[in-house]
Amino acid sequence: MADYSKEFTCTPRNDCVACSEDERTLAYCAVNGYKQEVACEWNGGVPKEYQDAHRLPEYLVCDSLADMERRRFYHNMVIFVVVGLLGFALYGWRRKRLMAGQYRTM
Repeated sequence: MADYSKEFTCTPRNDCVACSEDERTLAYCAVNGYKQEVACEWNGGVPKEYQDAHRLPEYLVCDSLADMERRRFYHNMVIFVVVGLLGFALYGWRRKRLMAGQYRTM
């Protein structure tokens, strides 16, 4: 019987997630501690008997870990900038109000 173990195509379903302690020994978690849920389909040339005898993977190693970390970094930076701008705007508004109050008391 021929080896069709790589004769399938997978598409990601979700982003990468950290593996639980129980999953750390599994092949897809042992590499970097992250897994990605995938939907896999057999390619056209795989016999039905082979498909019936073997299961397609539900999870694969998370290859896009660097991309995920980069997205999280930029997401946090945008939040920090927005919070900083809001704080600065509040400071300016409050200062303007206090200055106007001081001017009226003169």
